[in-house]
Amino acid sequence: MTGLFFGSFNPIHRGHLQIARCLLEQGFVDRILFVVSPQNPFKKGQELLDAEKRIEIAAKAVAGDERMEVSDIELSMPRPSYTIDTLNQFSRLNPEECFALIMGEDNLKNFPMWKGYEAIRQKYSVLVYPRGGSSLQGEIGDSRIRFVNAPLFPVSSTEIREKIKNGEDITPFVPAEVHDLVLNYYRQRW
Repeated sequence: MTGLFFGSFNPIHRGHLQIARCLLEQGFVDRILFVVSPQNPFKKGQELLDAEKRIEIAAKAVAGDERMEVSDIELSMPRPSYTIDTLNQFSRLNPEECFALIMGEDNLKNFPMWKGYEAIRQKYSVLVYPRGGSSLQGEIGDSRIRFVNAPLFPVSSTEIREKIKNGEDITPFVPAEVHDLVLNYYRQRW
């Protein structure tokens, strides 16, 4: 099974990679595709680095692990990107492959408002990793939604961007392979 880890990855950080490794090591999936979203319909107006640069950073971050890849599939799709459309596109292109949607627990709260919510639940497994705040694990009675025991990461991509703006050290939060690239690209924006 291939896990599809959607996100803006603005930028990708060690927490994203920790979650991916947990899913792989715990046997939920055999490989993971990081699907870089050019625009999240729920995050309009978010300060995004160009999608091509985010893809470059993510690809460099996962380059050492053959079980992980980065997908640019959403760059050629209509915007805003809707998860159901991308899932269906992956299924059309790879009809023999089984896919699972990977999402943070914070997104699970809004999941019923997503375009194609029922179709996603019926056709795909959903793997949910913990995010800060209250847990929904006991409230969900859907066998297609599985909760993953993964560590919480102390900083979000938003906080990493703020640290860059403020001249703070981001070394603990981004992979060493992309540290300089992240700094250079995000500093160019400001």
